[in-house]
Amino acid sequence: MNVEVRQSCLIIALEELRSLLEDDEQKKTRIPMRVGGETGGEYIHRMLNGHPGLCKEQLRLTREMFIHVAEQIGIGLYILAKGASYTDAADVFKHSLRTICKYFNLVLHALVELSFDIIQPHHNLLDVHTIVFNSSFYWPYFKDSVGALDGTHIEAVISDAKGVPFRGRKGVKTWNVLACCSFDKLFTFVNIGWEGSAHDVRVWVDSLMQSKYHFLHPPPGKYYLVDSGYPNTLGYLAPFDDAGMRKRVLEFRDGGKPRGVMEHFNYRHSSLRTTIERAFSHVKKRWKIFHNMPKMKEEHQQAIIFSTFTLHNFISMCKMGMPIYEHDGNGEGMVDSDMFNNGRKEAMNNVRVEIVKQIWEDVQKPRATDA
Repeated sequence: MNVEVRQSCLIIALEELRSLLEDDEQKKTRIPMRVGGETGGEYIHRMLNGHPGLCKEQLRLTREMFIHVAEQIGIGLYILAKGASYTDAADVFKHSLRTICKYFNLVLHALVELSFDIIQPHHNLLDVHTIVFNSSFYWPYFKDSVGALDGTHIEAVISDAKGVPFRGRKGVKTWNVLACCSFDKLFTFVNIGWEGSAHDVRVWVDSLMQSKYHFLHPPPGKYYLVDSGYPNTLGYLAPFDDAGMRKRVLEFRDGGKPRGVMEHFNYRHSSLRTTIERAFSHVKKRWKIFHNMPKMKEEHQQAIIFSTFTLHNFISMCKMGMPIYEHDGNGEGMVDSDMFNNGRKEAMNNVRVEIVKQIWEDVQKPRATDA
């Protein structure tokens, strides 16, 4: 079975998860556009349980081929979701260890291929995101933000002989993963190839300067929200980082309301930027394999990470009723090697100052009314 057919089968099988991902309240209130007849799930059930030739006639696959692919996907999802060993999966699916290993790798390969269609922007970056537009806490201050950018660490299983570059500040071997996401927690870019000891800025610079990554650069006049570990430069809006100044949401929860104009900016900035931290948290909590990463080749561990980020987007898109469009991945990505230019830093500082002025004017309005 070629890659295109396998990917199509993967999408069909994953689409069948939609009903499992919808809560009962959604099912009660949703009004179907087309009424009468059988549902998609009932149609697939009829294909698999009706006349032996019906499935091949309608779907171009025999029942055996369809079930075979669905079982492969089940094996892959089971290992990713449970963090199960090959032995555990072999016991559940009644296959040899060799077969389980083969199917798991096939599913990883298909999910990585599918990532090109799923890990990408799903709204126009020139438009204001609805989450920003519909919140007076963020609008109009961050109307030009296209999402958030940050890094996270995921366990790496590497031999001690090769493990030194993978050990970060905590002494644990990890992968340093850089990602961008939109404000509905959909990942739009992922770079997973760096060792845990690499600084986040180094991974970011590499992503911008290497065309092979196809980094999603913000359009002119737009920017990502980043934390204080990244420079405040054109296209990347960082918080104020003066000594003693709070810049993270948790610091404000523990220490009371913002004090001064720059802390008011930092509070709103951090509240919106932590969207990506919540997205990372969802991925790590949902896929238990991150707590029990198998001893596999480095490229297979990277494929596991890519697969889970792809599945995260797929599940979220299903819940939001978003379609999957084929992505045109042809051509070289754009390169940005001028991110530390002083002119760019000054320009972004000016953008930040204008946002601060807007926030401070609005913060002062209630006081003026009270007076």
